[in-house]
Amino acid sequence: MEMDKLNDEFFNLVAYMVTSARGLIDEPSDYGIFRLLDSSGRLLAIMEAGGTLDPFLTHLKEEIDQEREGSMDEDRQREHLDQLVVEIAHELQNRLSKF
Repeated sequence: MEMDKLNDEFFNLVAYMVTSARGLIDEPSDYGIFRLLDSSGRLLAIMEAGGTLDPFLTHLKEEIDQEREGSMDEDRQREHLDQLVVEIAHELQNRLSKF
């Protein structure tokens, strides 16, 4: 991805995140879950377009995309997010052990 396009993508992501932060002041708190997942998915999409996703990040993007399109059922969401946090923690441990 060319640098100007990458800068535009990052600007759009930051603009989305800042305006979402402002919106959350007046929105129900559970909107924050979607906003954070959406921001994560958007960042991973930028990385994917730039060819920088490794297999774990590809899996994570798929899981986040699935969650963004899923129901807002709080119990289901909690269970899925708990699973993702455990997977991320294991991956972080694996990556840190390489140093």
